[in-house]
Amino acid sequence: MAYTLMVDYGLNVTVAYTDKYGNPAQVDGDVVWASSDDNIATVEADGTNSLNATVKAQTKTGQAQITATADADLGEGVRNLVTLMDVTVVAGEAVAGTISPSGDPIPPSTAR
Repeated sequence: MAYTLMVDYGLNVTVAYTDKYGNPAQVDGDVVWASSDDNIATVEADGTNSLNATVKAQTKTGQAQITATADADLGEGVRNLVTLMDVTVVAGEAVAGTISPSGDPIPPSTAR
């Protein structure tokens, strides 16, 4: 899944797991959340339910990938299941402008 988020905004997310037939499935232990670039977006797991987290866009635009890693092996072993979400952080609304010269000065005889 991909999501576009404006700078400084947040988004609550939830990860859900299914078996190969599409039935709801459990994982073993807590889900571990991470961001590929904390300068673009951070992610913090919910303290009471690790299936939930909050993604927070930072003040820099760009792309980051959010991962939720869980142990799919319900027994003694560990089999990491990584679920991905792409986040694109874009600029917010304009709040200021700048006027800059574009080109050389125009001589008086050709100025309009």
